[in-house]
Amino acid sequence: MQNTIKPQVAASVQAAFELTNLSFAQVERLTELTLEQAKINSELAQEQLASVLEVKDPAQAIELLRTQLETSAKSLAGFAATAFELAQQFQTETTAFAEGHFDQAHAAANQALHDNLKKAPEGSEAAVQVVKAAVEASNKALAEARQNAKKTVELAQEGLAKLKPQAAQPSKAPARRKTRA
Repeated sequence: MQNTIKPQVAASVQAAFELTNLSFAQVERLTELTLEQAKINSELAQEQLASVLEVKDPAQAIELLRTQLETSAKSLAGFAATAFELAQQFQTETTAFAEGHFDQAHAAANQALHDNLKKAPEGSEAAVQVVKAAVEASNKALAEARQNAKKTVELAQEGLAKLKPQAAQPSKAPARRKTRA
């Protein structure tokens, strides 16, 4: 019994480590983005302080405040857009990872069920056919659900792509590091 379970346990442990490495890579990218944004914020603060020291009248102060708020808002919007893009990349990576592992487990379960149905006792042909039909129906339903989920994601991404030209330019995205396998 232990020999039949050992490969599944080893595969599960390996999958957990792979998912952990994906998560660590995402944390690294977000940390790099946050540090880059902190540098940008520091530079903006220095520029704004220098500008404040040069203000000579109230009209100039109001214009400076408007400019500083606009610059800060654009910087924050760029940070948010880049963070959102990183989150989408992570979602894509984890979805592909999960789908790959799910597909393997699903195929193994279907194969095990098929193998066990071959060993069904005589006289249970009707029950075997019902089980086969149920498995086939669930496989079709699963395929349709995955297809609909992908269409929904594509529509959402199209909507975001249409909105993106209207948003401020994002800050520099951190370089992607190769995850450890």
